[in-house]
Parts: sequence; C-alpha cells; structure tokens
Amino acid sequence: MTTLTVNGESRSIKASPDTPLLYVLRDELGLNAAKYGCGLGQCGACTVIVDGKAVFSCVTPIMVLEGRKITTLEGLGSVDAPGPMQRAFIAEQAAQCGYCIPGMMMRAQALLERDPHATDATIRTELQPHLCRCGTHMRILRAISRAAEEMKSKAADARTER
Repeated sequence: MTTLTVNGESRSIKASPDTPLLYVLRDELGLNAAKYGCGLGQCGACTVIVDGKAVFSCVTPIMVLEGRKITTLEGLGSVDAPGPMQRAFIAEQAAQCGYCIPGMMMRAQALLERDPHATDATIRTELQPHLCRCGTHMRILRAISRAAEEMKSKAADARTER
C-alpha cells in the first residue's frame, strides 16, 4: 500500500506502485479535475502540482510520490470558496469546453507560487506544453494575470497584518 498526501490529506492507496497518478486521483480518490488527454504527457490536461512543480499525472507513477505534496485543482478551493486562480478563470470566462483548463490552471498556479511577478512572456512560455483548440487563449492569459494580482494583494495584506 502506498500513502500519498493529496490536497493536504494523507491517503492510503491500494493501486499498484507503477499506476500513474492520474488514475489514482480519478478512480480511487474521486478527484476528477485532472483529465486524461493523450496519456503521453504531451497535452497538459492531466497537470497537477507536486512539491510546487507542475507535473503530468498521466506519466507519473505513484511509487515516486510518497512523502511529496500533491495538489490538484480541487485543492485550490471549492465551489463555495474558490481560490484566486479559480475566481479569475470564472471572472474572465476563460473556459470554452473546459477540458484543458484544469491543467492550465495548475501550471499557472505553480508558476505564480514560485514567481508572483511573472511577466506575460513568462506565462506564455510556461503554458506552451498545453494544448487547447477552443481559442480562449487571450481570456486564459487575462485570467492568470488577474489571479497573479489577487495573489500578490493577499500576500501584501498578510505582511501588513504581521
């Protein structure tokens, strides 16, 4: 049995150690935001954050994840209390079909956590591994910039309160 820390909660996993994380998230833990796209780590639909880095969960076996912090889109907020990235994507109406959006949100979240002042060029470069055919790219970029501003504002407020 493998133990994974997903969205801050320790979970005992029954799946074989060579099982890709995506299948464990969806089939065993009921976390369905990460999507199966290509199964080859080439489209980005399955992206989650592991120890602060965006990773393709479809090609990452759970055997390499024990003791590491895994965050899925569900870990950024809830329907009742969405996080800054989720609120920004809603406000900018950045999703068309929505299939690729969870992966893009997770990659953007990882970027902004390590570089809150990421430039538009950096954001565009970071999103290059993601495939989207719906044409909402400009709204996606606006949403990420909006999330960055909110996250910076919250960080500044937290520093002021100390």
